[in-house]
Parts: sequence; structure tokens; C-alpha cells
Amino acid sequence: MKVKFNSDRIIAVSAIMISLMTLFIFLYQTNVVEEQSRLSVRPRLTFNKNITRSTTLRDSSSSTEVNLSLILRNNGLGPAIVESSSIDYRGKSYEIGSFFQEVFPELANYGYFQMITELTEGEAIPASEATEIFSYRYNEKDQELIDQYLGISKSFDLPFDVLIVYSSMYEEKWKVRSNTQGHPEKID
Repeated sequence: MKVKFNSDRIIAVSAIMISLMTLFIFLYQTNVVEEQSRLSVRPRLTFNKNITRSTTLRDSSSSTEVNLSLILRNNGLGPAIVESSSIDYRGKSYEIGSFFQEVFPELANYGYFQMITELTEGEAIPASEATEIFSYRYNEKDQELIDQYLGISKSFDLPFDVLIVYSSMYEEKWKVRSNTQGHPEKID
């Protein structure tokens, strides 16, 4: 049995092939646009330690105050929606707002906390914005005592780890830790 190719069959087969190619291109393009949409609102949280010193002159002596703050910044393109926040210390998890009072109450003898921010579930951190997690002021002469109390060998190291779990508008989730360098870890 021979198949005859006449002009009608060739046109019909060509139309079907063009339709199938158009469908595949449309599906591919839809995936590309969806991925672009996800990337255009992806948040990226990072931690920064900020250390400032200010010297005060009184009579014939001077003293230097240190302000140590931990800042959470959204360097991404979209808002980061906080799922949870905690401080991990020696295998135990604490709420940010009560951690210092519970675990390191003696810090009050060396300085004071100007601010402690408790991030709540559902709170949004807009793109290019920052939130100060805590700010602690103390006299520089107490640095060695504070280091010993915290059990750290290098000044300004944090013996605890702040953990933030956050999501994007597309409900993709990540977690970021204050003592870990690199990219936030994606959670499936």
C-alpha cells in the first residue's frame, strides 16, 4: 500500500507540525516567565554585625563606649515573610526577646541593651530594608570580662546562633543563621 502525498496532505501535516511546535514553545515560554516571576520577588536575608565606638571626654579622663548590634538585612528583590525566629545556644532554642535575660543575665553588669527585636510570624521585611535584632552598649574597658563571661576567644564573636526561617510571596522557604557564611539554605 502506497501513501500518496498530495498537496492537501502536505498542508495538513505541516499545519499539525506547526501547531505542535507552537504548543511546545508556548509551554517553554510559560515556564520561563513563571521562573522570572519567582526570581523577581525572591528575598535574601543576611546578617551583619555592626560595631561602633564613641569616645567621651570628661574632665581629664576619657572613656570609649562600644555599640555592638546584629542587623538582619533583606538584600533580595521581594519581601521576606518571617516564618519563625529563635536563638540557638548549646543545643537549646530560645525566643529572641528573652534569651539574654535567661542565658546571659550578667551582661547587665557590663552594659545595657538599647534594643532587642522579637520578629513575629508573618512579619514582612521589605526588599532593601534592615531590622536590628539587638543592640548592646558597654564600656570598652570591660571587653575582656565580657569575652570571658560569654566564653569566646575572639572579641565580637557570638557564642549563639540567631536562626530565621522566612518565605517569599510564592511560599518558597529558606533559613539563615547569623554564624553561617554564604547563601541562605532552601527548605523543601
